[in-house]
Amino acid sequence: MTGSRIKEAAAILRSEMVGRLEKSRALRSPEWKAAALEVPRHVFLPAFYEDASGPDGMTRYILKNQDNDCVRWLDLSYQDRTWVTQLDHGRTTPAESAVTGIPTSSSTLPSVVLGMLEDLDVEAGMKVLEVGTGTGYSTALLCEYLGDQNVTSVEYDAEISALAGERLASLGYRPRLVAGDGAAGCPEGRPFSRVIATYSPESVPVSWLEQAAPGAFILVSLVGSWDAYGYVRLEVESPDMAHGRFRNDGPSFMLSRKITRPVPGPLLRAAIAARAEARARTPVIDIALLNHSAFAWAAQLHLPGVIRLSLTNDGVTGYWFLHADGSWAVLESGEAGESRVYQGGPRSIWTELEAVGKQWLAIGRPGMERYGLTVTSGGNTVWLDDPANVVGVLGE
Repeated sequence: MTGSRIKEAAAILRSEMVGRLEKSRALRSPEWKAAALEVPRHVFLPAFYEDASGPDGMTRYILKNQDNDCVRWLDLSYQDRTWVTQLDHGRTTPAESAVTGIPTSSSTLPSVVLGMLEDLDVEAGMKVLEVGTGTGYSTALLCEYLGDQNVTSVEYDAEISALAGERLASLGYRPRLVAGDGAAGCPEGRPFSRVIATYSPESVPVSWLEQAAPGAFILVSLVGSWDAYGYVRLEVESPDMAHGRFRNDGPSFMLSRKITRPVPGPLLRAAIAARAEARARTPVIDIALLNHSAFAWAAQLHLPGVIRLSLTNDGVTGYWFLHADGSWAVLESGEAGESRVYQGGPRSIWTELEAVGKQWLAIGRPGMERYGLTVTSGGNTVWLDDPANVVGVLGE
């Protein structure tokens, strides 16, 4: 397919995509609709990985680009899907066959990108700090709406930042691009009227407040050790104070590369060995709570540093909870539906988890909209219903 044919076909696919996003209410304003119609997503996706997992349960990826499957590559570029664009921080390179690896960069599905930009509530002339350039697609949308002179974007990975810059320039966009730690923001570009994070950190850095104008909004999806996300829009009162409420059904992004978690392998092996000597007990809370996103958020607030894994072996599904201090718990559910719990180590993780569950039920099964966040130079405090009712601290 020639370049002109690709451009013509992309325009049709882009228009169809925008129509679907309008229908789903991801797109709600004429300004963002115009930007979405103008910015070609495929330019920012010259190559990406499609899931090619087999029946053995191993996650594999196969590369899609203009050269190996042009028609499908272009069609997929305009589907409302997230596409992995980097594996293992670039250490795993494309091959003719499917490859395995851990996704470390991606192009988020357009409904999330544009829905979040709608939530940002920008106006013409505002200066925006985007933290997490990625492929550059969302950066281009901001440039199209606000003008590239009003857009600053920070990307941790210098190679990814450079590639995004080339793609943006090919379309005539030249925003301020910074390769570095997103938590540091960009002091040279302040004051910003809006800050938007397209990756998920564990807490909001105070530097974003310091670089924001009074009355600015900060939009970010935060993540905890259970991989439960909290989507919050903060209003900045001063360089040392911002607050806001969380929202239901927010987006999730790639984790901040600064997040460190215990390596699960050694902890899990030790826990499996200890489980053989532990006594079984019957759970006293409804185990269905473990699949409730708002409860997962509450649990990770009260059990910081505890990671959760799900493993199935010989027909028994085990939900493992592990901490770097050697504490562990496992909830096992067999094919007949019976459940039993084992725990060990310095802490009684499952006992603590049941206490969180009882409390969460007692206060009315609060959804994310009942939680709020206050950010100061002293840290990130999470509250329930009222800022005075602090229920957790982020980033510790």
